[in-house]
Amino acid sequence: MPLDKPIPVLQPGVIYSADNGRLICVECAGGTAKFTGHDRSGQKVEPVPYLETVDWFEEFGKPMSCERGCTTYLLPVKKPKPR
Repeated sequence: MPLDKPIPVLQPGVIYSADNGRLICVECAGGTAKFTGHDRSGQKVEPVPYLETVDWFEEFGKPMSCERGCTTYLLPVKKPKPR
């Protein structure tokens, strides 16, 4: 009986925070993280919250990207102040 093709748990176009603060995406994650949602040490990888990407841009002056540059978040859009 053939084995079913595994389905990745991580979603394309999303940056995740992994063990030791590494930023990964589905393309640069290892197989363990890609298919289980946990890194090799057993830590759950979590999507980076939007507000952290805004803070990143304001602090570093560039959009957040994963460690290999496969995925880069677009520049955050600042909402106009109400009049």
